[in-house]
Amino acid sequence: MRSLTDFLAGLPDIMPIKTRKLVLEGGVLSKAERADIYMRERNWLDLVLEVGPDAAAAILSAYKDGRLPMKRGCTPTDAPEAEAYLAEGDKLREQLAERRRREQAVKNPSLILERDLMDHPLIDSVFIANIGTGSGSMVIAGITVHKQVIGYKSNSGKSTGWRVRFDWTGSDGQPRHSETVPPEADNRRNDPDRNWGLHE
Repeated sequence: MRSLTDFLAGLPDIMPIKTRKLVLEGGVLSKAERADIYMRERNWLDLVLEVGPDAAAAILSAYKDGRLPMKRGCTPTDAPEAEAYLAEGDKLREQLAERRRREQAVKNPSLILERDLMDHPLIDSVFIANIGTGSGSMVIAGITVHKQVIGYKSNSGKSTGWRVRFDWTGSDGQPRHSETVPPEADNRRNDPDRNWGLHE
């Protein structure tokens, strides 16, 4: 998915700031087309907007019709970058459908597929939404998945990092796992071989 900013940059000679505002707030897009502009799937601090194929087609049409703010003395011309993006419409729709499935799967684990089990952040979100933040087990995609949460104190003892591990046996009979290990796990305070951080 391309960001809205990048897509607009592929429309020669528009006034990008005014065009962006018009696209997001004005009458260039219908309500349904405006709904095809999404927050990028990263984290809550990421404010980048991505443009789906329906919104992109409407923006390109508005550009060709001369309905977008243009630089002085300029008129619409060929926009090969925007056209190339629209040519990927079917692929983009598949990506969006997959994104929606994964978003909905957090509260509806029946939508999880076995291949999703290796997506540690997604499975952690599923566990947190359905059984809370601690250790536990769930049947996901017909497979029993065990979650283990272990806390590691910082050397100062003022904060805790959490190791989160998922274990399961795949449909092929192979044991699998995924985990995240916090930096605190390597601290002297958490290492018996270094005397648990005590002065010698």
